[in-house]
Order: sequence, then structure tokens, then C-alpha cells
Amino acid sequence: MDKNNLKLIFEIMNKINFNFSDHKRYYISEYQNLNILLPKYQEQQKIADCLSSIDELIELQTNKIESLKQHKKGLMQGLFPSEE
Repeated sequence: MDKNNLKLIFEIMNKINFNFSDHKRYYISEYQNLNILLPKYQEQQKIADCLSSIDELIELQTNKIESLKQHKKGLMQGLFPSEE
């Protein structure tokens, strides 16, 4: 039995561009009919690990941006206090 990395398969499936205007079960009607060439499991694992690392970096940067936005908001409130 061939082993496949689910993370890599998930990422590949997310890149497939479908028109989701219809209400139907896409796995049954579309995905199951696709043929996707996958590398050997070791290479799949390396790719999935790389993608996971990038996802972690994106999450860290997103958190950093949100923190900076909150800091800016605090600074702006200090510079321009609201009149009550």
C-alpha cells in the first residue's frame, strides 16, 4: 500500500480551482475523478514540512501585525484623546 502525506494532499486540493456555484458533493462528483501525481512519501513529507513551516511563519507575522496595530491604536489614543 502506498503511503501519502495528508497535509500535502490537503494543500493540493486547496489549490484546485472549482466553480462552487452549484450545491453538490464535490468529493463524489469532482475530486474522486482527479489524477494527481505525487512524489514518493519521503519527498511528500519534506514538502509538507516546508509548507507547515511557512504556515507557522505566516501565523507569527499575522500575530505581529495585529500586535503592532493594537500598539498603534494605543499610541493614537494617547496622542489624540477623545473628548468626553
